[in-house]
Amino acid sequence: MVFEALRVKRTVGLGWIALLLLAPGGFAQAGGDRSDIRIVSSFVAAGEPVPANCREQAHTFAESLVRYPRPASWHWVLVCDEAGWGRFLRLSGRDGQDSIYASTDLAARTTYLRGARLATPGDFGAELDRVVAHELAHIRLNSRDEPSAEALARLWSREREERQRASTGSENTGN
Repeated sequence: MVFEALRVKRTVGLGWIALLLLAPGGFAQAGGDRSDIRIVSSFVAAGEPVPANCREQAHTFAESLVRYPRPASWHWVLVCDEAGWGRFLRLSGRDGQDSIYASTDLAARTTYLRGARLATPGDFGAELDRVVAHELAHIRLNSRDEPSAEALARLWSREREERQRASTGSENTGN
């Protein structure tokens, strides 16, 4: 199971509910720092449980996240509905209809993800693993440069596919 602990945390000032999910040993690859995933739903009243679809999005995201090199301490905010994502875009100075899947704020050590579209790609066709690898590349490079982040994300994806093929090959040969 991907999750070690599940606690409810209220996002201050927005009236949204957020869950704090921690992977075994934290998402940290080194050191004692921990990263967190916060699920944000704009349709949930304070004190009410987060909808099942939001929890499913977080679980799927966490499974993808652990496939790639991660920072020792990072904040992930999964906005699990389109109304919330539109609000995030407007608050961050973008057009509320912008067709992006994620946004990383390097200075604040926080990545925001469009959970509803990542769970079901819809019009844009982005794959969750590709989006996660791309945002992690921005973090690893500490850069907003899109071509560099995309190149590193492609490299990680190829390496992951090669490891999967090698693993499947050894299972098929009985090794």
